[in-house]
Amino acid sequence: MAAPSEPRNPFYLLLLIVGLIFIVTVLAYAVIPVIEQKAMDAGQMPPPSPFRDALRNDGWKWVLAEVALLVVLGLASMGLDRWRRWKSETEKP
Repeated sequence: MAAPSEPRNPFYLLLLIVGLIFIVTVLAYAVIPVIEQKAMDAGQMPPPSPFRDALRNDGWKWVLAEVALLVVLGLASMGLDRWRRWKSETEKP
Protein backbone atom coordinates (compact mmCIF):
# COMPACT_ATOMS: atom_id res chain seq x y z
CA MET A 1 0.00 0.00 0.00
CA ALA A 2 1.14 3.49 -0.75
CA ALA A 3 1.72 5.81 2.15
CA PRO A 4 -0.84 8.61 2.46
CA SER A 5 0.43 11.74 0.78
CA GLU A 6 1.27 14.79 2.79
CA PRO A 7 -1.12 17.75 2.51
CA ARG A 8 0.17 20.56 0.35
CA ASN A 9 2.01 23.42 1.97
CA PRO A 10 -0.16 26.53 1.41
CA PHE A 11 2.86 28.78 1.81
CA TYR A 12 4.37 27.44 -1.44
CA LEU A 13 1.54 28.90 -3.54
CA LEU A 14 1.69 32.20 -1.66
CA LEU A 15 5.46 32.26 -2.12
CA LEU A 16 5.05 31.71 -5.85
CA ILE A 17 2.43 34.46 -6.21
CA VAL A 18 4.43 37.00 -4.20
CA GLY A 19 7.56 36.08 -6.15
CA LEU A 20 5.81 36.79 -9.44
CA ILE A 21 4.50 40.11 -8.11
CA PHE A 22 8.03 40.94 -6.94
CA ILE A 23 9.47 40.24 -10.39
CA VAL A 24 6.85 42.40 -12.10
CA THR A 25 7.41 45.24 -9.64
CA VAL A 26 11.19 45.18 -9.99
CA LEU A 27 10.97 45.08 -13.78
CA ALA A 28 8.50 47.98 -13.80
CA TYR A 29 10.69 49.95 -11.37
CA ALA A 30 13.72 49.42 -13.61
CA VAL A 31 12.20 49.66 -17.10
CA ILE A 32 9.49 52.34 -16.92
CA PRO A 33 11.91 55.22 -16.17
CA VAL A 34 14.07 54.15 -19.11
CA ILE A 35 11.06 54.14 -21.43
CA GLU A 36 9.99 57.57 -20.14
CA GLN A 37 13.49 58.93 -20.75
CA LYS A 38 13.57 57.54 -24.29
CA ALA A 39 10.21 59.19 -24.99
CA MET A 40 11.50 62.52 -23.65
CA ASP A 41 14.69 62.20 -25.70
CA ALA A 42 12.52 61.64 -28.79
CA GLY A 43 10.69 64.89 -28.04
CA GLN A 44 7.44 63.45 -26.71
CA MET A 45 6.37 63.93 -23.15
CA PRO A 46 4.66 60.81 -21.80
CA PRO A 47 1.09 61.44 -20.65
CA PRO A 48 0.67 61.92 -16.90
CA SER A 49 0.08 58.72 -14.99
CA PRO A 50 -0.65 58.30 -11.29
CA PHE A 51 0.78 54.76 -11.43
CA ARG A 52 4.12 55.96 -12.81
CA ASP A 53 4.23 58.77 -10.25
CA ALA A 54 3.56 56.31 -7.42
CA LEU A 55 6.12 53.88 -8.83
CA ARG A 56 8.72 56.63 -9.09
CA ASN A 57 8.06 57.90 -5.55
CA ASP A 58 7.26 54.72 -3.65
CA GLY A 59 8.53 51.89 -5.84
CA TRP A 60 11.50 51.19 -3.61
CA LYS A 61 9.13 50.78 -0.66
CA TRP A 62 7.05 48.29 -2.66
CA VAL A 63 10.16 46.29 -3.51
CA LEU A 64 11.36 46.23 0.11
CA ALA A 65 7.91 45.19 1.37
CA GLU A 66 7.76 42.39 -1.18
CA VAL A 67 11.25 41.18 -0.23
CA ALA A 68 10.20 41.15 3.43
CA LEU A 69 7.05 39.21 2.51
CA LEU A 70 9.12 36.73 0.48
CA VAL A 71 11.41 36.16 3.47
CA VAL A 72 8.49 35.70 5.88
CA LEU A 73 6.67 33.30 3.55
CA GLY A 74 9.88 31.37 2.85
CA LEU A 75 10.56 30.96 6.57
CA ALA A 76 6.93 29.99 7.22
CA SER A 77 7.08 27.41 4.43
CA MET A 78 10.29 25.88 5.76
CA GLY A 79 8.94 25.99 9.31
CA LEU A 80 5.74 24.20 8.35
CA ASP A 81 7.69 21.52 6.47
CA ARG A 82 10.02 21.02 9.43
CA TRP A 83 7.10 20.89 11.88
CA ARG A 84 5.27 18.31 9.76
CA ARG A 85 8.41 16.18 9.48
CA TRP A 86 9.00 16.37 13.25
CA LYS A 87 5.35 15.52 13.91
CA SER A 88 5.44 12.49 11.60
CA GLU A 89 8.69 11.24 13.16
CA THR A 90 7.31 11.48 16.69
CA GLU A 91 4.08 9.64 15.71
CA LYS A 92 5.95 6.59 14.40
CA PRO A 93 6.16 3.74 16.93
